Amino acid sequence: MQDKNFLRETLQDGAKAFQDGKLDRRSFLALCAATGFASATVLAGKAEAAAKEIVMWNWGGQSEECHGNAIGKPFEAATGLPMRFDTSGPLQGKIKEMVDSGNVTADVCDADLFDAIALGPTGHLEAIDYDVVSKDKTLPNYALDHGISIILYGYAFVYDTKAYPTAPNSWKDFFDTAKFPGKRSLYKWANGSLEAALMADGVAKDALYPLDIPRALAKIKAMKSDSLYWGSGSEAHSMVVNGEVSMGMVWQNRGKNIEADTDGRYKLVMNEALAMPGAYIVPKGNPAGREAIMKFIATAQDPAAQLQLLDCLGMTPSNPAAFANIPAEQQAYAITSAQNIDKVAFNDPVWWGNNSGDAVNAFLEAIS
Repeated sequence: MQDKNFLRETLQDGAKAFQDGKLDRRSFLALCAATGFASATVLAGKAEAAAKEIVMWNWGGQSEECHGNAIGKPFEAATGLPMRFDTSGPLQGKIKEMVDSGNVTADVCDADLFDAIALGPTGHLEAIDYDVVSKDKTLPNYALDHGISIILYGYAFVYDTKAYPTAPNSWKDFFDTAKFPGKRSLYKWANGSLEAALMADGVAKDALYPLDIPRALAKIKAMKSDSLYWGSGSEAHSMVVNGEVSMGMVWQNRGKNIEADTDGRYKLVMNEALAMPGAYIVPKGNPAGREAIMKFIATAQDPAAQLQLLDCLGMTPSNPAAFANIPAEQQAYAITSAQNIDKVAFNDPVWWGNNSGDAVNAFLEAIS
């Protein structure tokens, strides 16, 4: 594996020299052939293209348009490097497979910050260059060695105003099926659900970690007969608007859409919402090179770019310099707005990066 990685890195260095005009095409083709990865012509084309673009690996949908406009366009204007997308989803296993194979095709992953804890120490990620990227342009504890939070999303809940004239206002209310009867929905992959259960059981929002998994699961099991579980944002959305549940855990940016789609019948509750740090992480040996991708991440820290993502996707800025400029119409839905920032609980990516496998398995066993 070391020999293969050495050859791959040699080829990447050659690609950069070729792109910078320091190596002629004939010499570069010879270098490609010497590596033995593929035919010289094919590799030359791939390497030349890689040196001239930034590839973001994400989940597609509207995110392509939003990231492209908010970050891709200003970055291209500043550097000449366009942005394109791989929308197959940067799961941890896929990132490992890509790096281990020596065939790295993505420059940056739009992922969760806990992925940086899981993948950085194993050698699958590039370290963030904090001479280029600023630790001060994100929240405390969200600038890690191998990843940095660019946006925040959150787990909150919506409720049926017709079912509950007295509005529920906490996870304690959400889990209280005696006082607030009816079906509930929870995220089936444990994130958010465990924290919500602990807050419902009396744990303070700033004392959640390390998570007491048995305590959380006991609370969740007590509501099991009244619970449905979702695995995607669209599924969570449909459970609510189709009337399958009277309260539903949702990603907070979905809450705004649900309110609109139900003409205000369902309302979003942001009290005790769990703030999740969405992050950029860089696969080891990214094709565009370390220097280019660090400049790209720095561009994504710009308050204007993050506010544009908020407007387009409902994802909240992580740069404190942007908080005061969150528009009035977004205040109720943004994690770090003046209206919400003191109400929310903040996810601990280090705990999740080190414990996600055990936590998810225990949760799935409890709800099965």
